[in-house]
Amino acid sequence: MQVRILTFRAMTALVFAAGPCLQAIAAQAPGSGAQPPKPVVMGDPLRRDLGVPDSSPNISGTWSPNTFFRVISPVDGSATPFLPWAREFFLNRNATEARGEPLFDPNANCLPSGVPRVIPTPYPLDIVQTPDAIYIGIEVMHSFRIIHMDGRPMPADFKPTYLGYSAGRWEGDVLVVETTGLNGYTQVDEEGRPKSSSMKVTERYMKRAPDLLEITYTLDDPRTYSRPWTARAQYRWAPALRFSEYVCEENNRNKPDASGKLRTR
Repeated sequence: MQVRILTFRAMTALVFAAGPCLQAIAAQAPGSGAQPPKPVVMGDPLRRDLGVPDSSPNISGTWSPNTFFRVISPVDGSATPFLPWAREFFLNRNATEARGEPLFDPNANCLPSGVPRVIPTPYPLDIVQTPDAIYIGIEVMHSFRIIHMDGRPMPADFKPTYLGYSAGRWEGDVLVVETTGLNGYTQVDEEGRPKSSSMKVTERYMKRAPDLLEITYTLDDPRTYSRPWTARAQYRWAPALRFSEYVCEENNRNKPDASGKLRTR
């Protein structure tokens, strides 16, 4: 579908549209004095609140995937450290795919991709920075993540979700995000690596170049893998890109259930 919408951008623009005006007023305040010019930064001022410290890198705006692979594997080239049950699950799924039989994939049933699968998405991201939270809009299924930056811990009564509870902090120029509270209903990648509700995902966002955002993410799931392992995704700065409408249900047909039985509608 070629329909282009501005829903997420429109909301963020309304929230932050006053930013440039406030900056201009501050610059004209008595006694403010001349300020040295700031270096050009790849970032969108409409998506970065005035309250965000200048010391925090500007990762706001729209980012397009630089690369995408259907397989998420350790960045060091080692084999995925499956526990025995997880390896059997993975191999059985791949054998089913090789036979051309229907596969159960929660994503194909229009359920959210979840964390960590949504991190290396083949769709663009739109990042909004505020002092208390970073919002990451995701084109796929028109969803968004909230990264809490105010130090609030996950509530004691938090019920596991697809995206979990994400808390972030800056370590120098690196944004570190820890996500817990995940449910076990999704897969790690398109090839079917499993996960459990015990998984903790630690992401590290860093700019490798002014227009290149790299995300390394470590998966720690002692119920599924024998050790933590790290993967990587990269995104390019894309200020002219606009989100497309994503309606999963519109073309969703012949859905298999968890047992592999094909259901039609």
